[in-house]
Amino acid sequence: MIDETKFIEIGGVKQFIMIRGEDINNPVLLLLHGGTVETAHFSKFNHPIEKHFTVIYYEQRGEGKSYIKGSDATLLTLERYIEDIHELTHYLKERFHKKKIMLLGHSFGTLLGIKMVTLYPEDYSAYIAVSQSADPIKSDNLLYDALEKKAIMMLHLIPRATEENIKNTNFTKRTLALMNLSIKQGGFYHDSSILNILKQSILPILAFKHYNFKDKLRAIKQHEQRIQIYYQHTLMKEVTTIKVPIYFLHGKSDMVINYDLTKEYFEKLKAPKKEFITFEK
Repeated sequence: MIDETKFIEIGGVKQFIMIRGEDINNPVLLLLHGGTVETAHFSKFNHPIEKHFTVIYYEQRGEGKSYIKGSDATLLTLERYIEDIHELTHYLKERFHKKKIMLLGHSFGTLLGIKMVTLYPEDYSAYIAVSQSADPIKSDNLLYDALEKKAIMMLHLIPRATEENIKNTNFTKRTLALMNLSIKQGGFYHDSSILNILKQSILPILAFKHYNFKDKLRAIKQHEQRIQIYYQHTLMKEVTTIKVPIYFLHGKSDMVINYDLTKEYFEKLKAPKKEFITFEK
């Protein structure tokens, strides 16, 4: 049995990890969260996974408990995230005496995850993608088209995403507005009632015992730098071959990361083994 929280030095700064599992001999699973910290959600809803894996809940540089006061936001680059994860991977391999570990990415974390298994396939036995990013701008505009039929009065206040306006638009404000509309239309949670949204999204953060008040605020906040990194990478073009087994999990009604687009990307990807799992609801 292992249940520990700690800060370790990664890339010259202290970063937070939580390690939980029931058998130290189980495979190691490193979780890469999305646009916001999801440690509280992962640990609450995915607790049964800890029976089968030693699970590493990692709060990436600048996020949640890995927030560094006064840090330079320009240091938050894709390359910096990749180096951090690479360093953490080697720490985990040495700590748990594993030749390889497994990697799971969600949303923004799938951009990081797929880059990791492409650059360092020797470190990973498999890659699991939950809501795999494929083409963020195209996906965003498919969401825009879907909402245009249902929420036209609100939508005209939100600009479309284009390659040209990525750097001169407040994407934090824009993305939150677009996601709020998709929530109301059932494209983010299957059951988009206020009660369910509170239960699924807010309450796990408020109840997470390892967070103080400021941590809870940071766990909700989105960062402009991460959103811009996300929109600048079209994995459909950048990564077409992976040398490890891949497993994609995706909700059929997901409007934020388009299901059909991710399925198309999956079909194009070459991998030694691959499986696509659909959540109908």
